[in-house]
Amino acid sequence: MRNVPASLALAGCLVALACAGPSQSLRTPPRETVPDWETPPIPESMRPLVKVMPLPEPTRPTPPPRGRVEAQPLEDDPSVRILSFTTPRGQPVTLRYKQKSRSVGRTNRGHLEDGRCLPNQGPGFVHPGDAACGTDETVTLVLFAIGEVMRDYPDTVPIVVGALSMPTGGKLRPHKSHRSGRDIDFGFFRTGNEALHHFEDIAADRIDFDKSFLLMANLIATGRVQNIFVNYALQSRLHQAARDMGYDDAQLSWLFEYPRGRKAQAGVIRHAKGHTRHFHVRFVCPTGDSTCDEL
Repeated sequence: MRNVPASLALAGCLVALACAGPSQSLRTPPRETVPDWETPPIPESMRPLVKVMPLPEPTRPTPPPRGRVEAQPLEDDPSVRILSFTTPRGQPVTLRYKQKSRSVGRTNRGHLEDGRCLPNQGPGFVHPGDAACGTDETVTLVLFAIGEVMRDYPDTVPIVVGALSMPTGGKLRPHKSHRSGRDIDFGFFRTGNEALHHFEDIAADRIDFDKSFLLMANLIATGRVQNIFVNYALQSRLHQAARDMGYDDAQLSWLFEYPRGRKAQAGVIRHAKGHTRHFHVRFVCPTGDSTCDEL
């Protein structure tokens, strides 16, 4: 496993946090829904081999990895999950985490058991709402991806994290999904590294598409993202940010519904009505969770 940067180490520590207490609510958004249909898991053969981009020069010393005490060897603990993948920057990563949660049923008809919850704030993010809980896998991957953004942008302002699920899942108004711990909303970064504290209407020329897509790319690279929903009107700018990052035409076609039209139902990143103030990430069922239903 590669050396963990300071920012990611801090973010990784949050994976073990228990559910935080009640917090102030997000400003009530207009009713926004994602499509009822869901795509099957993405075949391994279809995942893009992302071009390796040069790493920036480190801006601060990288501490040695923190030691960890294992109560028993990982191979003897059936709750331990191991995910290995390559980041968009070409770095191999292996994540290990314990899975106690269960995503029961579908994202629009299910519930969550033993959910793991985010606090109101942590390294690289703020979460000003109550629906802060997801599966162990969802929370692990979210904290990892945020840590990777911090790695490339050490002085970045926090990303605004919106709704996940309630501690036991179930209905979450005004959403039609967000019921089983596999959905999460993210606000966009704003240009000029200007901090936000909740979702806001941002003019397209004020959205930092490079940094926002970097977060998407790190999530997708884990191989555990089913779809990302964002308004089609913003996809051309995200598409350009992905091209600037080094993705080729074949990879862009796999990643984006754009430019095939908002009804194409193609690509990982797809149109959903509304979704101009945030984007919606849906993860596949957690590894080994037989109670979860993706279709």
